[in-house]
Amino acid sequence: MVRISIIGMGLIGTSLGMALRSAEASESPLGALEVVGWDRDQRAVKEARGRLAIDREARTLAEAVRDAQIIVVATPVRAIREVFAQLGPLLASGTVVTDVASTKAEVSRWAATLPSGVAYVGGHPMAGKEKAGAKAADPELFNGAIYCLTTGRSTPQAALEAVEAMVRTVGAKPYYIDPEEHDVYVAGISHLPMLLSVGLVEITGRSPAWKEMAALAATGFRDVSRLASGDPEMHRDILMTNRDGLKRWINEMISFLLEVRDQVDEGDAEDIEALLQRVREQREGWLETRPGLRPGEDAFLHQPEPERRNLLTFRLPRRRP
Repeated sequence: MVRISIIGMGLIGTSLGMALRSAEASESPLGALEVVGWDRDQRAVKEARGRLAIDREARTLAEAVRDAQIIVVATPVRAIREVFAQLGPLLASGTVVTDVASTKAEVSRWAATLPSGVAYVGGHPMAGKEKAGAKAADPELFNGAIYCLTTGRSTPQAALEAVEAMVRTVGAKPYYIDPEEHDVYVAGISHLPMLLSVGLVEITGRSPAWKEMAALAATGFRDVSRLASGDPEMHRDILMTNRDGLKRWINEMISFLLEVRDQVDEGDAEDIEALLQRVREQREGWLETRPGLRPGEDAFLHQPEPERRNLLTFRLPRRRP
């Protein structure tokens, strides 16, 4: 039996535990699993246990990782550095550590502090909700989703296979990517949209006319402002650990808004209509080609099913007749 320890029982950690525990052992690449959960907030652990996300509650970090083969760090991004430091003395050689952080380059650098013999594989499931916490967890959250994996030159193949097997067990699709490249991409398609949502709520909410405007706000405002309901701690850490990638896209958006402002001010109806038509066609094309696919991912759609494996050999021993 493979033991997986999840550190941090928020939305992603609890959803991951629920998905792992609901998987059929006979169909999972990892076989039978035991899921242990820990969070500095014991109420979150109890909530996760009540939602059947974990088999066992741990009262301490040391208890949580004892005898675990795979450890998933599902804390806010900036807390991962301290968690890695605390994990160091507790881990046996051969343990595989992964995470679910929305940024990867800085977390990969922090992972270099893990002791020799402990393997790290970065992870980021491209799935989530605007609601936070174990109460919002969903075992289907990862089903069909892209799950980014980042590695280093010295990452053991067995560690890659172990984390990929976990990803496939929860129904997600592994997508290997360079950490820096990952951060630049998600800054544009995930982090900038969150910031734009926050900005919309901020500038309208600070208006003296907000009370009157609020009565008029309908589905357009609701849809664009949805991401502003996300976890403030998580979003703060995303912004603080992806500054370079995000700065580029913020500058691009500022230039775009200034350009459109000038077109509106000058009454340039032809250029504005051309812009609106162009982006409408671009978005419709994106929707028609399955929005869950990343460039090149179609090559992964018809892969053969992996054989069931255990963590150490990834081949089940033959049973005696």
